[in-house]
Amino acid sequence: MSQTSTHRMYFLALVCDPSLEEKVLQLKYQMRDRYGCVTALRSPAHITLVAPFWLDEPKEGELYKALDVFDSDIGSLQIELNGFSHFNRKVLFIQVIENPGLEELKNQVTDHFINQFGDVIKRDLRPFHPHITIANRDLKPGDFLKAWEQYSRKTFKEHFEANTISLLKLSPGKWDVVRSREL
Repeated sequence: MSQTSTHRMYFLALVCDPSLEEKVLQLKYQMRDRYGCVTALRSPAHITLVAPFWLDEPKEGELYKALDVFDSDIGSLQIELNGFSHFNRKVLFIQVIENPGLEELKNQVTDHFINQFGDVIKRDLRPFHPHITIANRDLKPGDFLKAWEQYSRKTFKEHFEANTISLLKLSPGKWDVVRSREL
């Protein structure tokens, strides 16, 4: 879908709690200061459940309603984080330990929102690889090698309780949480 003045981007995610957000933010600042990476700073620390999609802004209320009526028997999840990894030479991230409940929640959220907004939300055919990004798209290939050499040896062990799903909207320059719902 092409962007028009009435279309906005949205996505659904599990946003990290404030104490973990602060730790992730420090890692993002390191990437900014050392390698000029700023893209990851535009969103709160999160695990994406439904990838970004375009929607006509007047339909935002329908997104709110769809989130409000989403029902899952999974409840809150304990999310374990351990170490760093990467996708190709473009994205550095904190690894999320495999969690069947998280994968099931992602499937339930995806199914629910495709059922409601199948004309704009498409199923991601790639395997689910939950992660928390610290650098992406603006990480230069030469800088990736330097950064990966450093982060591949770093430890990062944290956990958080994911008990809300959040809808994020792209505002000028950053993603904002515009609605949340408890699991």
